[in-house]
Amino acid sequence: MKINKKKLTLRDVAKACGVSTTAVSFALNDKPSNLSPETKERIIRTAKEMNYQFNGVARALATRRTNIIGIIVPAITNAFFAESIRHLQVELSANGYEVILCNSDDKYENDLKYMRLLLSRQVDGLIISISAESMVDENWREIKAMLLENEVPHVLYDRYYPGDDAKVFVDNEQSAFELTNYLIANGHKKIGIITGPMNLNSAQGRFAGVKKALEAANLPFNDEQIYYGDYDIESGKSGAKKLLRNVSAIFAFNDLQAYGVIEVARDENLRIPDDVSLIGFDDIFYSSVLETKLTTVKQPIEVMCKATCDLLLKLIDNPRHQKSMSFPGTLIVRDSVKAK
Repeated sequence: MKINKKKLTLRDVAKACGVSTTAVSFALNDKPSNLSPETKERIIRTAKEMNYQFNGVARALATRRTNIIGIIVPAITNAFFAESIRHLQVELSANGYEVILCNSDDKYENDLKYMRLLLSRQVDGLIISISAESMVDENWREIKAMLLENEVPHVLYDRYYPGDDAKVFVDNEQSAFELTNYLIANGHKKIGIITGPMNLNSAQGRFAGVKKALEAANLPFNDEQIYYGDYDIESGKSGAKKLLRNVSAIFAFNDLQAYGVIEVARDENLRIPDDVSLIGFDDIFYSSVLETKLTTVKQPIEVMCKATCDLLLKLIDNPRHQKSMSFPGTLIVRDSVKAK
């Protein structure tokens, strides 16, 4: 079938099929109708053959929905968020939604900029993992005001500010408690930590879990054992330079930091786990293929992403469906911890 180069309309498809424009609209929108399955299939097939592009603007005006979800993440280069995006997109696509993805580069001003952009595109909902800068009280108040003013359904993923917003996250405190106890059970009495940004709930929870475990075991925990950093390799390197020769084990608050520790240990001719034990958090892909495979906590990313999408779609239908969902992490024991 020859494709007309001019922009096709519903009327063109209807004429080619010998049906009304209403019938074409019902078929392409998968709306209940009296159309026979054969006629509906013929309309859809003809539209594809004609390379008909459905008018999303017209659909949005008619349904007051765009079937588009906006996603904002702080660092697309972070393997945790990269994997999360993949699962979120697959799940949303399976439910008939397209995605507009924005990377805030962990900056408050970008959170605001991309929220304005997505709201201007009339997205049906937002999935947000806010930047560390946005966790400051006055910054979050501005973001929250924008969300409330525009009445946009939204779910906070992984990172969240205390409040009644719908959110999905891993139980950071309990996971860190279990990791620290694993080190203690292996005879480690002086444990160092490399934190993430301490205004993030994830870093706060992991810090609380470490402190709880060490206090329960009557083990020391002071500033000499702590390096306050960001969730990146460079913080792992800096933390390693402070901690490597002063502790028997290091708990890096994410796997990227642990990779930085490994690099510095190699440069200083220290062996993991013979000279110092090391654990991480996230269980991103590379942690299982390192020369010394990393003991860490696996976040149930796929399960969390499905729960996030399910929750958001329910919020789109019912804005009162506010819910917080916490998931346990799983201890993954590999080769980077040695008993003392």
